[in-house]
Amino acid sequence: MIVWSGWGFLVAIFFVVAFMIGVPVGVMVSPDTNIGMGVAAVVAGLLTGLASFLLARQIERGQGRAFIDEATQQRIVVRPSAGSLFFIPTRYWAYVAPVVGIAFGALVMTTPPVDPAAAEAVEPAVVETAPRSAAAPVIAQPAATAPAQQPT
Repeated sequence: MIVWSGWGFLVAIFFVVAFMIGVPVGVMVSPDTNIGMGVAAVVAGLLTGLASFLLARQIERGQGRAFIDEATQQRIVVRPSAGSLFFIPTRYWAYVAPVVGIAFGALVMTTPPVDPAAAEAVEPAVVETAPRSAAAPVIAQPAATAPAQQPT
């Protein structure tokens, strides 16, 4: 399956390079991991959009070739194309990449942080390993906990 044509693969390379630039920027903005990665995603989206715009403008501004259709005698001008990535022309990635970067950055920034102490307090469910029949599926049941003892 072809996912790019022409120079479209450069959009993916632009994103990787832009994200590598965005991570240090995110770390400088905030020591919080969620905020830092959100800023990195926004920076990556904006830089990818800018690079895609400049690439498409540079490639597509060249002179077109003129052809004359023999059946209709119309002149047709064919201009060079910057290609596509995931069937989206490179010139449109200048608008898609910033929107995706800002949306992903906002999603990462608004995700509540995971408290490691709360994650350790959850006990895994115990699964019964009795022989199964077609009519009786195995159901996970919570583990029985001992009552908390008061210190004396």
